[in-house]
Formats: sequence, structure tokens, C-alpha cells
Amino acid sequence: MRAYKVDESRRAIKEKKKRVEEIQSNLKGFKSILLIDLRKVPDKLLQSSRKSLREQKGAFLKVSKLAVIKRALEGLGIPESFYEKIEFPVMVVGINESPYSVATYLANNLMDMPAKEGDVAEEDIVVEAGETDLQPGPALSQLKAAGVNVKIERGKIVVAKDSVVVKKGEAVTKEKASVLQLLGIKPFKVGLKIYKAWDGETVFDQEVLLIKVEEIREDIKALYADAFNLSVNISYPTPENAKFLLNKAYSFERALAVNAGFPTEAFIKDLVHKALVQAHALKRVAEK
Repeated sequence: MRAYKVDESRRAIKEKKKRVEEIQSNLKGFKSILLIDLRKVPDKLLQSSRKSLREQKGAFLKVSKLAVIKRALEGLGIPESFYEKIEFPVMVVGINESPYSVATYLANNLMDMPAKEGDVAEEDIVVEAGETDLQPGPALSQLKAAGVNVKIERGKIVVAKDSVVVKKGEAVTKEKASVLQLLGIKPFKVGLKIYKAWDGETVFDQEVLLIKVEEIREDIKALYADAFNLSVNISYPTPENAKFLLNKAYSFERALAVNAGFPTEAFIKDLVHKALVQAHALKRVAEK
């Protein structure tokens, strides 16, 4: 009995070592390594996402025990901060794209999901006005109870006007989830999310990878505008503001010369024009 247990233990260790080496050999050479959070991920979504990442992105994907994944990552010399706090199912991915590019790809490949009791609405869940395929009967009472504005037309239930069933931030009740499923409405979108990413130099957290390109672009524009205005206001010359500062200086010099009546070759026409305007003004006063 004891010999049997020893043999089983040795076989388990060899099998674990084999799985670790398999992950390591497959991950070597990839530009980025990702850890995908598998909590609350429907199997259908996982399978379709694995297929698309493998076929369209040439990625290596592996789901295994945490101990195996951690040992494999440790052996590759990846920082401990990348995997030390993982206590939930993950999928390790090797891919030749930047982590941000993959995060954007996953965010654009979502699956519509029906509402379940307890789900929290990220936006108002609205039942739009229009005809349904439902016949009058118990369904009519269910819809009304859920806050849907309904009526009967030509023997069918019709939503009279857009009705907010669940407001943003509210949890979906059992009754409202049933009504939404009855209408075939799938108000939630789910997709794979990167928990951590490693590009060979930096460990990226999920929050960083979820920043949108548009937000970054707008932030850069705002920062540029602030820096430009500051440099102009303190007259600090840069290649970007040189032309603007020269125009500003020219306008200031022109105003100073004209207001002081100081003749210069550059502004003599302005002085003559000013003198003519003043002469005409005096003439009009004298003629009154």
C-alpha cells in the first residue's frame, strides 16, 4: 500500500512538471503574456473567444491549475507581482501583440447575455415601444407588474411606449429578469477581461488596460492646450509657440508705437491713418 502511494505521488509530480514545462515552452518567444480572469465567464463565451484568439491572433491559450501556472511563470522570470495574488481561475495567454491592443480587441468582442436576478444594470434597461409576439394572458400582467407600458392591439400585446424596467445601478429582480427573458431582451454584455499583462518589461493592471484611446487622446489635447497657454502667458519660447509669440510681440509693439505717436518705418502708415482719423474727427467738431 505504501509503495503504491509513493508511485502515485511520483507520477503526480512528474505530470505536474510536464504541464509546467509545456506552458513554459509554449509561452517563450511571445511578445506579451496575459492572465485572463475566468470568473463568471460563460463556457460558450470562453470557447468562442479561445477560438478567435487562436485563429485570428495566433495566440497560445492554456487553462490549468493555479499552482502549475504560477510555477511556469516563475520559471520564465516574470515578476512575482504578475501572478502572486491570483486565487481564482485564470487562463494564461501568449500573444504577439501589445496588451492594450488585445484588451481593445476583447472589449470589442462581447456576447449579449440575458438578465439574471441580482445583476446590476450598468445603464437603464429599456423595453422599446412596438409590437410583441406575445398573446394576451398571464404575460400581460407580468409585463405591467414589471413597469412596462402595454396594451392589446389586433390580438397581440403591444408596448405602447418606451419603458424603463431597471434603472442604472439597480439590481434586477426575479420578476423583471423573467419579463426581459420573455421578451427576448439580452441587456448585458460580457467578454473576457485581462487581469494582468506582461510585455517583457512592464506589468499592466486591468484598470490601465481598460482606458479608452479616445480618453487618452482628449487628455493629451487638454494637456497640450494648457502647456501652450502657459508658455504664451509667461512668454516662454518653444518651437510650437514661436510664431504666436512673434505675432503677439509685433501687435504689442505696433500698439505701443501708435499710441505713443512714435514714428517708425514699420508703423508709419498706421500713424498716418491715426492722424487722418483724428483730423476728420476734429473737422466734424469744428463744423458743428
